Amino acid sequence: MQLEIQSTVTPSNQAASVKQGLLFVLSAPSGTGKDSVINALKARGVSFHVVASVTTRAPRPGETEGNPYYFVDHERFEDMIAHDELIEYAQVHGNWYGQPLQQITDNIQQGKDVLLKIDVQGAATVRQKVAGAIYIFLVPGSLDELVERLTNRQTETEEERQRRLTDAQHELAQQEHYDYVIVNRQGRLEEAVDNLQAIMQAERCRTHPRYVQINTKGI
Repeated sequence: MQLEIQSTVTPSNQAASVKQGLLFVLSAPSGTGKDSVINALKARGVSFHVVASVTTRAPRPGETEGNPYYFVDHERFEDMIAHDELIEYAQVHGNWYGQPLQQITDNIQQGKDVLLKIDVQGAATVRQKVAGAIYIFLVPGSLDELVERLTNRQTETEEERQRRLTDAQHELAQQEHYDYVIVNRQGRLEEAVDNLQAIMQAERCRTHPRYVQINTKGI
């Protein structure tokens, strides 16, 4: 089955139509600052929905239900898979993460842009199922900056930190598969936010806008 979330807006029907939202897929190595960039863009008043993933990992200090994740046990996660509620799911750093399909379809149909924050493994899966999405890759200014960020946030053990750095080097090699690359340099957050906002605005101004089509077969 193919779910087409599509609207055709012409001068004659533009006033009566709800133009569909766009789907932005944002990937970045752990510790690159993607949450900081997203939150800063939200603070500017830019309107978009950030998909809240579901995960089997335990909440970190300061995290609450739905912000930034919905926390579920393995049984509930398996139930969501069985009922085709996730457009993508994967095991990352020993925990399961999934992207709820309904959050994406509901918002796009209502004309609201959606930002899907996902790792490179998940983005590769989404590419196989979704046409018309815009893929953005966020990178650190350098690997040294990434090491400093992971060390300063003090949320992982030394072993976990080394594993994330190894994963980051693999992930950085995948940026050629994305439409845009944004550099988030240490101490220059606003530049990265400016670039993300510019990309979202430019995509809204295309003469031939992208239309999201989701193939739900096999989800």
